[in-house]
Amino acid sequence: MNKPWSVTDCPTLEFTTSIDVKTGCVVDCVYCPQRTLQGSYKGKKFLELTEFKQVIDKLPQEIRVTFAGFTEPFLNPRCTDMILYASEKGHDVSVFTTGIGMTVRDWNRIKHIPWAGQPNGGFTLHVPDDDLRAKHPITDKYINLLETIYMSWRRGELHRNFNVMCMGKPHQRVMHLWDNPTQSQMWSRSGNLFHEAILKPELMNRKDEWRSVYHGEKNMTCGCVEELYHNVMLPNGDVSLCCMDYGLKHILGNLFEQEYEDVVPKMNTCFDLCRFCENGKAPIQE
Repeated sequence: MNKPWSVTDCPTLEFTTSIDVKTGCVVDCVYCPQRTLQGSYKGKKFLELTEFKQVIDKLPQEIRVTFAGFTEPFLNPRCTDMILYASEKGHDVSVFTTGIGMTVRDWNRIKHIPWAGQPNGGFTLHVPDDDLRAKHPITDKYINLLETIYMSWRRGELHRNFNVMCMGKPHQRVMHLWDNPTQSQMWSRSGNLFHEAILKPELMNRKDEWRSVYHGEKNMTCGCVEELYHNVMLPNGDVSLCCMDYGLKHILGNLFEQEYEDVVPKMNTCFDLCRFCENGKAPIQE
């Protein structure tokens, strides 16, 4: 079968390892539209390790595997095993995590992995901010994990592509570790967050931080990558268009039932979701 992508497209499959429709992600960041996801998802809570392995085994090796998705990946107790399996199978692997759900043992098992490079690669640790926009449970156990990761970094035990980010000023309990992490901007998640903020009185006074960029009635394509090859698999095997599709408006197929080549978007396809995305751009006219 002719592959519609090339390696230069950096095709990526992002895994959402768990979705709890009752409680949502326990970190419950104020800039993450969990209520929209909870109201849209139909399926089981956890991705099983056996199912993950079956998907990886039929995934072309050039596909990057990312652990992030719509919730904290380590809320799934088998996340570490999944990371190791994907890496052992030869895939470039990336992780975006708050560390919630991770243990020191988990970290020691995966710290040796040569994490994928850019774009959108590496091991990225999202540390708590002083305004608690991300609701990390800042316990002694959690701080001990961060200190362990920090010491691995200081000792040069990490191969490459390790990054620390924060959505604001770092919380005082992590300032002694990272006082100047990468600052990340807030996005409207293709309008999903703006609509959810309307329903949350505590966000109403700050809704300017979650402005949706509306591109009019024309169809749009993605400005993040040349083609739409950065898709998200859910615990039930469904594949969503991208990490902005919290409303699950664009389900491309199911990797428990189909091959990867049959699920990825066709070239030059335009999606309505992209009209509300900060990264949306007008399609190139032939």
